[in-house]
Amino acid sequence: MTRNALSRRQLMGGAGLTGMAGLLAACSGESPPPDPAGGGGTGGGGGSGEGLQWWDHFGGLQDLHAEWATTEGDQIGVPIEYSYNEPSQTTEALQVANQTNSLPDVFSNVLGLPLPALVEAGWLSPITLSDEALARLPEGTFTEGITMMNGEIYGLPALSDRQYWACTWYNSEIAEEVGFEPPSSYDEMRAALQAIADHGEYAPMTLALGAAGRIRDQVDGLAQGGGFPGWQGLRYDTGEYEYQHDTYINAIELLKEISDNGWLLPGTNSFQIPDARGRWAAGQIGFFIDGPWSPGGVRSLNAEHLPRMAVAGMLTPGGEELIITRGAPAPTWFVAGSSANPEAASQLVETFTRDDYQRALAEAMDQPPLNLDVVADADVIDPYAWLIEDFKERVFRAPEAEVRNVAATEALARTTPIAPHLGDIIQGYLGGDISDLQGELVKLSDAFNSDLDSAIESAAAEGFEVSREDWAFPDWERGTDYTY
Repeated sequence: MTRNALSRRQLMGGAGLTGMAGLLAACSGESPPPDPAGGGGTGGGGGSGEGLQWWDHFGGLQDLHAEWATTEGDQIGVPIEYSYNEPSQTTEALQVANQTNSLPDVFSNVLGLPLPALVEAGWLSPITLSDEALARLPEGTFTEGITMMNGEIYGLPALSDRQYWACTWYNSEIAEEVGFEPPSSYDEMRAALQAIADHGEYAPMTLALGAAGRIRDQVDGLAQGGGFPGWQGLRYDTGEYEYQHDTYINAIELLKEISDNGWLLPGTNSFQIPDARGRWAAGQIGFFIDGPWSPGGVRSLNAEHLPRMAVAGMLTPGGEELIITRGAPAPTWFVAGSSANPEAASQLVETFTRDDYQRALAEAMDQPPLNLDVVADADVIDPYAWLIEDFKERVFRAPEAEVRNVAATEALARTTPIAPHLGDIIQGYLGGDISDLQGELVKLSDAFNSDLDSAIESAAAEGFEVSREDWAFPDWERGTDYTY
């Protein structure tokens, strides 16, 4: 889930590994840092002290990273052992490693906890970057409370914050044969799906409806594109959760209509991400809503589908100009607090700032690289390049409570998972188990508001200067980069 399930006591080491099993399952694998001293093992990746251990959860980058470890290890002068972990297993693997003082020296960010909490608990070492590396990075890469603490860098972003996730991918050959234009509005999407259905040879659409987290993220995106003045149900202007906003209702009702009209490939309601993407990559389905990383995933499943891929940006209700807002770049890479060789680990992390690495990320056509400008010279399909240019034009910087007031992270560390979440509600509504959509969304908003209020009260009781006002930005304007 997008919310942290861990109390401050658990964060600081009060819960053992066995006791964490239920929490790990409840929050999609999030796990807490233990001892605030940070372990103190003799070296990363098993404590050997000989070379570096590097773990990540980026399935589409395994070949790149394995080769990178060999090449850059030779340049740095220490052997680097690279290991890939499935995303669902990575957080638990890191928890086990930390319990045994064998955290990898470098690891990707899947912990789902605020940076100050990770620093305080000893999970992280500062990252040292050269002036050359800093000069390569886009303006605004580092933000106090997000990637920095007290002026020191603790997390390196390598992926762009300027992106949206509910991209309208479609099969260009089917579009040409059936005769529909790339849709930009809900009505145009309905018309295109009906045209494919009337044609009769292809399935109009598939989605990963079985993946509650993914459908939640996509509806969050559609709602914001439709005018919701915030993100993930939280309004920027008032600092209050409002999932019952018309933009959410409209986006969910669009999915309901698509489902009820029989425009989805049979079985879609249970499809996980690989199921839906794999069936779309077979070439017999018109539309598939997926993130910008879709071409990389499709290539691994059926590279022959790449020339058929086309994208129409993201839908807005009436075809209005798309405006998206995202927070400051989040950390992609950390150096372990228990690393025996943090200098060499920082040298490895620094290589991720280079244009050749950023270009290699682009050519994987997975998550967009932090430096979006490298995509123009990268070997990528035209729709991916077009999408990156669209991100640069349409995605703006959001206000964030923890950026304005670092003490807000103390409250965020105390929030808990809300269940059922938005994706669960959408699944229930599309499946017929929920009839009062607005009522369920009101309950969801109330639960999130109550949880945040409780977390703020808890943090304030321990002396942190934080209040609900930290989440309200009445001066925020849609379509502009927020400045503090």
